[in-house]
Amino acid sequence: MSNEFLDFVNKLIEANPELAESLMTNNIKNYLAILATEKEKPALTDNGKAILKYLQNQIPEGPFKSSDAATGMGVSARGVSGALRKLVSDGFCNKTGKEPCIYELTEKGRNFIIND
Repeated sequence: MSNEFLDFVNKLIEANPELAESLMTNNIKNYLAILATEKEKPALTDNGKAILKYLQNQIPEGPFKSSDAATGMGVSARGVSGALRKLVSDGFCNKTGKEPCIYELTEKGRNFIIND
């Protein structure tokens, strides 16, 4: 997202460099320099990648519980549950129940290409 913002700002600066130079304070210049050096946050954590890959290969159509994924992967249900919350907030899964929590992959989750 910051790359998109920086591209936009740079296009504005290029469109009218004299105006940009006259309005840009040192604080703004420093802020833009910091943004330019920051790395984009990865789409998924390593744990999230492993869980999503497992789900894509083993339970692509769902529904599933976090314990199903944990048992299949041989990891703790707590770790899977935390990663699933992040996958839900990022749009890779939907949560459809409360007791027990039931999940399913979204289209984004089914189609996301995981680069190892």
